[in-house]
Amino acid sequence: MNKWFPRRHIMRPSQYAAGLSVLLLLVCVYGGALQAVFNTGEPYPWRHLWQDDYLHRVLLFSFGQASLSAFLSVFIGGIFARAFFYQSFKGKDFLLKIFSLTFVLPSLVAIFGLLGIYGSSGWAVKLLQAVHIQWRPDIYGLSGILIAHLFFNIPLAVRMFLQGLHNIPNQQRQLAAQLNLRGWQFIRLIELPYLRQQLLPVFMLIFTLCFTSFAIVLTLGGGPKYTTLEVAIYQAIIFDFDLAKAALFALLQFVFCFALFGLSALFSAAPETNLSYKELWIAKQSSAVKIWQILVLILVGLFILLPLVNIVAAAFSAEEFISAWQDPQLWRAMGFSFTIAPLSACLSLLMSMGLLLLSRRLVWLHLTKIANVIMNLGMLILAVPGLILAVGLFLLLQKMEFGTAHLFAVMVMCNAFSAMPFVIRILAPAMNNNMQYYEKLCQSLGIRGWQRFRLIEQHKLVQPIKYAFALACTLSLGDFTAIALFGSQQFSSLPYLLYQQLGSYRGDQAAVTALVLLLMCLLIFILVEGAKNSDKNENANDKT
Repeated sequence: MNKWFPRRHIMRPSQYAAGLSVLLLLVCVYGGALQAVFNTGEPYPWRHLWQDDYLHRVLLFSFGQASLSAFLSVFIGGIFARAFFYQSFKGKDFLLKIFSLTFVLPSLVAIFGLLGIYGSSGWAVKLLQAVHIQWRPDIYGLSGILIAHLFFNIPLAVRMFLQGLHNIPNQQRQLAAQLNLRGWQFIRLIELPYLRQQLLPVFMLIFTLCFTSFAIVLTLGGGPKYTTLEVAIYQAIIFDFDLAKAALFALLQFVFCFALFGLSALFSAAPETNLSYKELWIAKQSSAVKIWQILVLILVGLFILLPLVNIVAAAFSAEEFISAWQDPQLWRAMGFSFTIAPLSACLSLLMSMGLLLLSRRLVWLHLTKIANVIMNLGMLILAVPGLILAVGLFLLLQKMEFGTAHLFAVMVMCNAFSAMPFVIRILAPAMNNNMQYYEKLCQSLGIRGWQRFRLIEQHKLVQPIKYAFALACTLSLGDFTAIALFGSQQFSSLPYLLYQQLGSYRGDQAAVTALVLLLMCLLIFILVEGAKNSDKNENANDKT
């Protein structure tokens, strides 16, 4: 038996065609886009980088706002997670589900809700005026960016810290109660060793998300003073049409994102966000601690809930509610969004399954290192921001005369690529398990191809596929990166239309658009939660 191909008698070209085709497509699209970005314009002397004040300011703000957002999210998320863990109250599960909803909520929808609360004529100002306090907050700038980043990332930090608190054995809590360990001593000796495992991964994840934040900074930045590297790329193309500068910024963005991706992978203790609800033993809290934790629950809960309530209230109280529904632009945007999202989700599923079929086959042949390289190529998409891919495609295709069909295809492809890393992570466990459990059975019975999927594998794959499809669909529905470059009056999506309505102060129409997006995300979120619960129940039944 050949040491390199110990099971070569079962190798068939048809088993590798799909995976190799996806790999080739990835290399061609991403390689071509990156090459187009890096080869654009006149060669830029690198020594000029050190003398470019604008670039220095952009880099300083990019790292500064990401650091501050990550620190505040981790700090507030940690405090709220402790309060949430130790206090029992009605609606606890509902609040946790609302926190999960923020994971799939489009950035522009959340921005609309936040403007209604913290804007110059928002609920906060009206409340202060009611008690005769004249104060008008300025949500545009660093404050608005931080508020929006906290809205999205506090729930993420809470979910991860809750898992750490759930991992503390009851015996340790009981021993601490016997030794009368309370307050800071209890946190330092009992909780911190478990929370410390989550601190760096959570901080790095939130830092990376905030560093690559695009829609939030573009909408709430308020001007060149508050510009990140990703927004600077967009401004260089749209406002200055300086492709050389855009390419340089894109190169820097790629380098930084690649480094951040590597650092995130270094802390490979990837935090799980699925909470395990074992029976907990919790010592009675003192009255002062209880009051403090209830106060934290109320303040942070309102911070997350009020923008969502505002979206619904603003839509149904809009004076132009009926006429907004008669706007042809809304229906055109809905038509494009509701066709691009499922198509890109299907494409993402097919490409991810093709890669996984190749990868698991190589693992079966004991070529684990090659399989890992292929999987890492699929995950490396995360290190290439969607805006860089869109810029590269824009540069590659700029000489073509684009029609709506071309733009539609580019959008489907960009969104499908962006969702691939998440789809791969969802499908990989089930597909690899099927290979390990049923490969010999399928070989002995001669079951292949579609018959193998229908008769053997689909029983374990249906729920993960539903979950992955719903998640990819939601990501595509809320995507604003690619459409920001390719969008127009004739070709738009709901996020693009909402951005235009917010920019032109068409509040009533923006309220209806935001409501449509919120309801669609809520519907898909319910499907996602249903698929996850079905998956858990099925796994539990298998174990019993």
